Amino acid sequence: MGVGSINNFGNTLNDVLNQPAQRTKGADLGQQDFLKIMIEQMKGANPLDEKSGDNNQFFAQLVQFQTLDAMTAMQKAIQTLSEVSGLSQAASLVGKTVSASVTRSADPTTGLPRPNEIVSGVVRQVTFGESGAVVHLDDGRSVPMHDVKAVG
Repeated sequence: MGVGSINNFGNTLNDVLNQPAQRTKGADLGQQDFLKIMIEQMKGANPLDEKSGDNNQFFAQLVQFQTLDAMTAMQKAIQTLSEVSGLSQAASLVGKTVSASVTRSADPTTGLPRPNEIVSGVVRQVTFGESGAVVHLDDGRSVPMHDVKAVG
């Protein structure tokens, strides 16, 4: 028996069950993948044999999986809502004078932290970056919205 006669050596369950176009990309398994696995397990179960498997466990796992999916979707929706709210709050500052406490880098000579720098200026523009809303002042400085301490 040669190595060529081993058909599915090294393949995952995903490789065996799904055609290449149907495979899940990445490490995440979805609800459809869970259902396919559950159906394959049920196909091999003997309904007359009590030891062949408890279908109630499958359905309980399915409900847990659906709950997790719903919670993940809700978390993403809340995150998006939070980002939109932050951008909206920052946009309302356009044309207003703000004061901010900006963190400065450590002193290059001593390596000790330096006190925050207090900056102020009129907000000319607002953008949304990786860390959230950023206000751009008339003096050319960009300040993260979370550093703004006063308006007016």
